Amino acid sequence: MDLGLPALLPLLPFAFLLLVALRRRSVSEFQPKREPPLPPSPRGLPVIGHIHHLVGKPTHQALRDLAAKHGPLVLVRVGQVDVVVVSSREAAEEVLKTQDANFADRPALAAAKVITYGCMDVAFSPYGSYWRHLRKICATELFSMKRVKSFASVREDAILRLLRDVSMTPPAVPINLSNKFMTVIADIISAAVVGKRFEHQQNNLLLLLVKEALLSLSRFSFADSFPKLKFVDVVTGTSFRLNRIRREFENITDDIIRQHQIKKAGRAGDVEEDLVDVLMRFKDQGDLSQHSIKAVIQDIFVGGIDTSSTTLEWAMSELMWNPETMKRAQEEVREAMRGKGKVEERDAEGLSYLKLVIKETLRLHSPAPLLIPRVGRETSQVLGFKIPAGSRVVVNAWALGRDPTYWGDDAECFRPERFQGSPVDFKGANFEYIPFGAGRRMCPGVQFAMVGVELVLAHLLFYFDWELPHAMKPGDLDMTENIGGTASRKSELFLLAAPRIPLPHVEISWS
Repeated sequence: MDLGLPALLPLLPFAFLLLVALRRRSVSEFQPKREPPLPPSPRGLPVIGHIHHLVGKPTHQALRDLAAKHGPLVLVRVGQVDVVVVSSREAAEEVLKTQDANFADRPALAAAKVITYGCMDVAFSPYGSYWRHLRKICATELFSMKRVKSFASVREDAILRLLRDVSMTPPAVPINLSNKFMTVIADIISAAVVGKRFEHQQNNLLLLLVKEALLSLSRFSFADSFPKLKFVDVVTGTSFRLNRIRREFENITDDIIRQHQIKKAGRAGDVEEDLVDVLMRFKDQGDLSQHSIKAVIQDIFVGGIDTSSTTLEWAMSELMWNPETMKRAQEEVREAMRGKGKVEERDAEGLSYLKLVIKETLRLHSPAPLLIPRVGRETSQVLGFKIPAGSRVVVNAWALGRDPTYWGDDAECFRPERFQGSPVDFKGANFEYIPFGAGRRMCPGVQFAMVGVELVLAHLLFYFDWELPHAMKPGDLDMTENIGGTASRKSELFLLAAPRIPLPHVEISWS
């Protein structure tokens, strides 16, 4: 039956739309899909890439400056290696939360491979079943809240030793608090690890090795930046230095393990486990190797001593720079301890303003200004930019903590009150404030570290009044950062201590 042209007219618009859709489909089938762009980069040079942009100041500061020019994601070529630098809360959340599994791997850095037996530690081990097993041991055994609380007497003994050392210094003699902080944190950690203050720490070998290891992990390496030229590390002595550090650490860890084997053979009854006891228990069950235990012990020393002592160093520096804040913090501690001659852990838990001081210190002086690099396992997109598989990704926690977008126009100022009533915390859920990282690879020892930092600072503020030496004014104190892995002070912190409250007469249980 012939409907005629007038009957077909109402169907013409539908036919036209169908033709347009088919044309678009045919064109899209033959045109290549446009890939998202790579993150922007600064102007580079042949061979070295963008290394010249990173010299002359601490790396985290140089990278913050590049982000200010190029945006929250910057692609930096370090020699032959691409590094994507993350400098915004949104980008950090994408990497550390949304795509955490894709970015959970670690690069096999030359220093880490040598010092930690091929990356068998927690910090640098590749993402997989072995790392998950170590992480579970850390969460449920080594750094559980129950375990952290079990070391209360260890912390008390170490802090009493610090207080006595300070009190015996003549009032007019400046005290090197930078060294004192390294020593007291090393005392706490070594006693938690081995059950006593062992001799390697007493002759400062451990502290020297910790500093050397951190410097090596953050120092430029040809093997990391120019894989085809890794032989240069042999010529320059870098490989020799790394192997020496590993051997000296191994002497310490071998001695620790040997002593524990002897102690275990002669021990009877229930005795509180130290951290090596825990690790040895897993070794006896066949869950850890000898090298794994050594690598984890090294992690605890290297990852714990310098970061906690640097936090204390900056906290005291900021308090001296801000006398009104110091006054308020001391008044809180002394009011809470009124009528008591001794600061106990349960008392320190209620020092709310002191906690704000520490949080603000961590904001301005992140223990690891650049979080340990991650590696993209698969090609992905972050903020609309392509991140090729195998790219290294570094989060600039220092830049995030000082970004006025999140912290206001006074972002560079030390103001603990900004955290008053704020839900923002360092537990990994607020990506503008991640001094300990976030996601799967977040630092597992946060609870252990924070208890020690709070107690040491509370004791120093309770028992002593503090002054700058040589009639210095607060504004005269040098607050320049050192160029290194943990951004400590460039110059050591020297202060005068005036005893305010008599020290408790308590016997130290270990020596």
